[in-house]
Amino acid sequence: MKLMATIATLLCVCGALADDSARPQISIALTPAVIMVRGRPGQSTTQTLTIINHTGDEVRFKLATEDVVVKDGKRSFSAAGLISDGIAVSSVASPASVAVKAGEEASVQVTFTLPPRTGQRAVVTFFRGGIVNRGSGTIGLGASLGTLITFNISSDYQVAAGPVEASLQTPAANVILSEELRNIGTEPVVPMGVIVILNESGKRVAKAAFTPQRLLPGERLTFAATNPAQLVPGRYRTLSSFEFEGKVMTSAGEFAIPE
Repeated sequence: MKLMATIATLLCVCGALADDSARPQISIALTPAVIMVRGRPGQSTTQTLTIINHTGDEVRFKLATEDVVVKDGKRSFSAAGLISDGIAVSSVASPASVAVKAGEEASVQVTFTLPPRTGQRAVVTFFRGGIVNRGSGTIGLGASLGTLITFNISSDYQVAAGPVEASLQTPAANVILSEELRNIGTEPVVPMGVIVILNESGKRVAKAAFTPQRLLPGERLTFAATNPAQLVPGRYRTLSSFEFEGKVMTSAGEFAIPE
């Protein structure tokens, strides 16, 4: 039985190779940037990744998949086979390398099989290589592009929120409200949040949206929202709300704008 997958329709432009605004951007792109897979342990999924060559030269890449490991709230990468419950070791790419001529694209199919028991929930499939030097045929300009694949295999979605922090408001910058979120469950989530600002009398004076981010299990990230207007000096209360996987989490805070 195949895993069900929802592919985020994102284009990962991984860096311009020329800085000239008078000409079209020259770049190498990998799509999709993120793939979200839902299933059960022991199941397999096959995903299609496409590399797009917007340069004037041929590019060549070899594929490698690594496990995404979260330690002390931050992500790192682990080569396939280095951790006992990893998912990357099961990956099979077909073909395992690609050569893409100028202005063309090439697709690769990558198959993953979830271990019967695993605490891992994400891998990255990297395309590593770059532009081929004309004449010599060697790699002249190196590049590394990656697609993040996350796996949800249960309904254990839990997020904890820290206190609301407010930046200093200046004549040139509105206040930025931030809140650290920590994924304390076992599944990846993408919290979508808003924050409401109330004045001392309880009247709503502003509302702002947090920039959404993906949280892997054990990961901590700061979510920030910029107030759309300047606030007059005084004390303010905040009510923030984050929604993820059908759940809603709310929290309250306060801050002051000095004279």
